[in-house]
Amino acid sequence: MLHQGGNDQAHVKVVPWDHPVDNRVKYLFRKQRGVNLGSWFALESWLTGSLFKNAKDPRSCDIDLVKGMKPDDAKALLEDHWDNFINDGDWSWMKAHGINSVRIPILYPHFLAGNPKHKKMLQGTEYGPYDFVYEGAWKRIVQAIEKARSLNIGVLIDVHGVPGGQNGDSHCGKSDGNAGFWHGSHASSNRKVTIKILVALAEAISCFENVIGLELMNEPQNHNALESFYAEAIKSIRCSSKPDAASMPLYVGDAWDTNHYTHYVGKHTSCDNPLVVDHHLYRCFTPNDHKTTAAAHANHLDVEHHGKTAVWLEHMANNAKSSIIIGEWSGALNPGSFQGCNGKLEARKQWSLAQWRAFEKLTAGYYYWTLKKEGGPDPGWCLYTAIEKGSMPPSLNPLDDTHVDLNLLKIEGEKCREQGYTKHVNYWDNKGGHFDHEQYNAGFKVGWFDALDFLADGAEIGLPFQLVQYRITSYRKDHDHKFIWEFEHGYMQALNAFRRVLYA
Repeated sequence: MLHQGGNDQAHVKVVPWDHPVDNRVKYLFRKQRGVNLGSWFALESWLTGSLFKNAKDPRSCDIDLVKGMKPDDAKALLEDHWDNFINDGDWSWMKAHGINSVRIPILYPHFLAGNPKHKKMLQGTEYGPYDFVYEGAWKRIVQAIEKARSLNIGVLIDVHGVPGGQNGDSHCGKSDGNAGFWHGSHASSNRKVTIKILVALAEAISCFENVIGLELMNEPQNHNALESFYAEAIKSIRCSSKPDAASMPLYVGDAWDTNHYTHYVGKHTSCDNPLVVDHHLYRCFTPNDHKTTAAAHANHLDVEHHGKTAVWLEHMANNAKSSIIIGEWSGALNPGSFQGCNGKLEARKQWSLAQWRAFEKLTAGYYYWTLKKEGGPDPGWCLYTAIEKGSMPPSLNPLDDTHVDLNLLKIEGEKCREQGYTKHVNYWDNKGGHFDHEQYNAGFKVGWFDALDFLADGAEIGLPFQLVQYRITSYRKDHDHKFIWEFEHGYMQALNAFRRVLYA
């Protein structure tokens, strides 16, 4: 829901359709060029193995760590990690390398344990006995959000693990291999409490201007109850008594059933219900991945030459009305993919750049997995190393090395509007009937203005459908509803023309 009025910092206020949007709208709807802050809160032993020296077998995630240590020792170890794993130098480095958004994976105890009002929801869960250990997590997550805000960096809060576990992998905070969120005697109660947690979490984070959304669950199993769970969770959040929470964009993992969930988002996303689908793209895990060369993987994502994966991704983006991100990706490939390559680093660079270019053109944003990890240099999984070694560009923003003349773009906008208006009028008048073509003109002007306004703030528009619906909310109040489609048509044509001119 988009609301007018109120003094809340993060309210998505509907301004008059021909007025500039506020910072909150820019955070929500801009293109997100990001990185995951993996194993900062939701731990993975392959990323931060030093934390697991005293963990209980199989020593893979948070639950193993806290089970293997005394509560005081676990608390001290984790709080030291939370305070130091990501520091001011990391934030400055991210800002300097074109990152305008971070995805922060957390487990449900990271939120609940430090919030007395909601702490009781931990009772009966795997982490119930360890609430003391996690009491200090939430205030540090809040500090991270505030630090990001000081650098104009957005934050996507990703619920990486829910009660019972939404998949059988340890990254959901459990290492027993059971997805108790879907299976077993506690599945129903796990789902019910998760919805309560998500509502409370949405209300807690929506007061921050730079929180771009809440991801309901990371990589859930494609269970037959997943869609109904999403529907119930979304409805519950939209019914929040806090308007800023009710209006928050919600990100849904596609469970690798991408066609289904892009259609789901495309059908249900709206001005009152902003949704974004999250797809994770890796090419290093399956037997088919292993036997495919790095060059072939890269060619499959070549947009200009219609690589098969690029064509597929464009189709998925169209299904979702452009509301799709790549929440996780990397430069990692299986050793088999490098066989026959002249140079491994060059092959990895070809693969990494192909992904980055495709995601730039076809998605609303992307988050590299991950910023940093322990161990030696790893250009496949560590963004620090990938940029240092040259397999990733020095900045995720392709315009960082380009001088952009905003005044010249404004002039080009008038030329593009005149050309677009002429084509629009000729096309529709030849069909006969009554139209209001000035609504096309109005839409084009506002669309070009928004594109310029976002760019002046260092960003580009990433969710055009969401933004034009936001504009229409105000525009429709004093215009003939019958021809608002012409306003929308002009707006979207302006955004497309703007990008062509910008990257010409």
